[in-house]
Amino acid sequence: MANTNKGEVMLKMTDIYKAYEEVEVLKGIDIEVRRGEVLAIIGPSGSGKSTLLRCINKLETIDKGSIAIKDKFLVQTQDGEAVYASGKEEREILASTGMVFQQFNLFPHMTVLENLLEAPMQVKGLKRSEVEPYARELLEKVGLSDRADYYPSQLSGGQQQRVAIARALCMKPDIMLFDEPTSALDPELTGEVLKTMRELAAEHMTMVVVTHEMAFAREAASHVIFMADGNIVEEGEPAAFFAEPKEERTKAFLQNML
Repeated sequence: MANTNKGEVMLKMTDIYKAYEEVEVLKGIDIEVRRGEVLAIIGPSGSGKSTLLRCINKLETIDKGSIAIKDKFLVQTQDGEAVYASGKEEREILASTGMVFQQFNLFPHMTVLENLLEAPMQVKGLKRSEVEPYARELLEKVGLSDRADYYPSQLSGGQQQRVAIARALCMKPDIMLFDEPTSALDPELTGEVLKTMRELAAEHMTMVVVTHEMAFAREAASHVIFMADGNIVEEGEPAAFFAEPKEERTKAFLQNML
C-alpha cells in the first residue's frame, strides 16, 4: 500500500489469507497504516472487510501472513503456519487496539460511567480514582457528560454507540477499529456517531474503519481501500479515489452507493 506519510507504522498486515473450510475469505491482503491516518475500508457485503478488521485484534485468526502492531508481531508465518505471539506479549500487543462493533455491546446492568470504568480497572488493575476523571472527560468529548448515571436501556442507539466509542477510548488504545459502527442505527442517529468519529480523525487518532458511509470515507479518511471477493480491488487517497476510480468493479460499486 503506497504511502507518502513518514509517520510511524502503526499497523502492517502482509499477505493475509483466511478461509472458512473451503471458502477463501481473504486472499493475500497487504495493508499499512501510519500514526494519525484514517483508513476507510469499503466494499459489498461478503467482500471480507469485517473479517479483515477482526483479524487485527485476533477476534479471527489468520491461516497465513503476518500482522505487526507498532513493530511487534501479533502473528507471523513460520514453516507455512501462522504462529501467534503468546501470553503476556500477545496481551500487550492487543491492548494497543480498541474496537467498536455494529452492536453496542454495553453491559446492561451497569451505568454509562461504570461501563467505561470496567475494563481499565479489571484489565489494567487501575483504581477507580485513577480512571474516573478521564472517563468523565471522554463522556464530555462524546457529548454525554449528563448521561453518566443512566443505564444503556435509557439511551438511544446513537447515544449507546457513542458510549461504546468512549469505552474503547478509555483503555487509551493506539489504534481504533470500527466495524460498520452506524449500520445498526436509524439514519437520523447516524450523524451524531459520525460526528464523534470525525472529531477523532481531526485529532489524528489512528483509525481503521469498515464503513458503508461514503461521505465519511470521502471527508474523514486519509486512505480508502475497496475490497471485493477477498481482494483489494483498488485503493488511493479519497479525492482521487471517489472522483476518478480506475477499476470497473469500483465504478459499479460507487455508482450504486452514491
